[in-house]
Amino acid sequence: MVDDREYQKELIEREKRQKQLDLIVEKSKSAVLKTIGNSDPSIFYHFFYGASAIHPRHLVIWYMFETDIEYEIAKSNKLTDKLDKLTRDELRKNGYPKEGLREIMVSFTTVEDIQRKTGGNYWAYFK
Repeated sequence: MVDDREYQKELIEREKRQKQLDLIVEKSKSAVLKTIGNSDPSIFYHFFYGASAIHPRHLVIWYMFETDIEYEIAKSNKLTDKLDKLTRDELRKNGYPKEGLREIMVSFTTVEDIQRKTGGNYWAYFK
């Protein structure tokens, strides 16, 4: 049986870790976006989520393009590769735990794909 006080203490510590890791991710993502500047195609939207306080590998960073054509262009001109590498480099530089860096996901999608697959339901698309 788990001691409720110990479990509550763990939840508080996990929340602190999550906030610290979220700050690292936000700082890293901002640096990446600043580095790529006004890329062509441009990033339409970006966000992240995860349970990285449980383990640092539980992180997904999404970069979204507006159209499928823009995504195809980004793949062909290696912008997606650059975003993936820059994101991991910035996370490392800003102190994200090494044991999670290889397993995190840097992902890409489009507004059109979300519309096509879920009728624009972002929650359903990203769950």
